[in-house]
Amino acid sequence: MVKSIRIPDTIPFPPLLDLWEQQEKEGPDATKIYQFYKNLAEGRFTTTKCKDCGKLLYPPVAICSECLSENLVWVDIPKVGEVYAFTEILAGAPLQFQDKVPFVVAIVRFGNYPENGIQLSGIVFDASYDEMEVGAKVEWEPLEILGPGEKRRYWYCFKKV
Repeated sequence: MVKSIRIPDTIPFPPLLDLWEQQEKEGPDATKIYQFYKNLAEGRFTTTKCKDCGKLLYPPVAICSECLSENLVWVDIPKVGEVYAFTEILAGAPLQFQDKVPFVVAIVRFGNYPENGIQLSGIVFDASYDEMEVGAKVEWEPLEILGPGEKRRYWYCFKKV
């Protein structure tokens, strides 16, 4: 099941915080990472990997930061990762998460980090601080972001395994 949150219709976000246009293949603000958002909408969590030097790149990019190659391929991020660190948000959460407080934010390692894996931070909606521990297994799942208006975007969150 896809989790979802709603963004108020009355709050405009600057382009840096509003990734809506990056979720489109074409347009003035579109980027070469639109496939990332398309894959999330389809239930796949992906990133880019350089075919020339083999570097796994997250967040997904259009040019490899290691060798400057544009010869990249989309690869799936493993479904299950391991908690490296975590904390609990009790106050000061972003507006769209105010009704979710308190919630856990974890740093999770996927794959063989750092050699051939990635490290991500994200919300764990289904676990309290007392239920979390370093080394716990979590899996990513798509997070649907509704609004403003009819916009529908996708990101990710974690759930305890």
